[in-house]
Amino acid sequence: MGINAIYRECVKAFGDLPGRHLVLSVGKHIDPAGLGEVPANVEVRSWVPQPAILKQADLFVTHAGAGGSQEGLATATPMIAVPQAADQFGNAEMLQGLGVARYLPTEEATGEALREVALALVDDPEAARRLKEIQAETAREGDTRRAADLIEAELPARQG
Repeated sequence: MGINAIYRECVKAFGDLPGRHLVLSVGKHIDPAGLGEVPANVEVRSWVPQPAILKQADLFVTHAGAGGSQEGLATATPMIAVPQAADQFGNAEMLQGLGVARYLPTEEATGEALREVALALVDDPEAARRLKEIQAETAREGDTRRAADLIEAELPARQG
């Protein structure tokens, strides 16, 4: 199943859910016309401010790249991980192991499966609890500026 097919399956899964709004961020190399006609509650964009969107989202369907996985954790957004390549498979397994996501192999990512997993996940109180717990842990650890400060603090000790 190619990436266009996955996007079409997302539209099938979520396009007719009452009271829901689907935002598909397809990147600059995907022609939105290839998705066909989409319902009024579906937005197809080449780019979105993902962290801002995730702060408002009930669910994040992601390929489980490192950046998106971290953003999902930072915003406490439950995830369906549909990995496509490289480290994404391990990330998807890790997210599922943490109890904050469900790993759905690409070949199983049909509209019906996506909807079933999504509806179960957004109603899972344990996933919500784990996400809030990880979000709080992450906030306590600090951001990239804090990480850079910690690294820089070690540099003089190693040069001496």
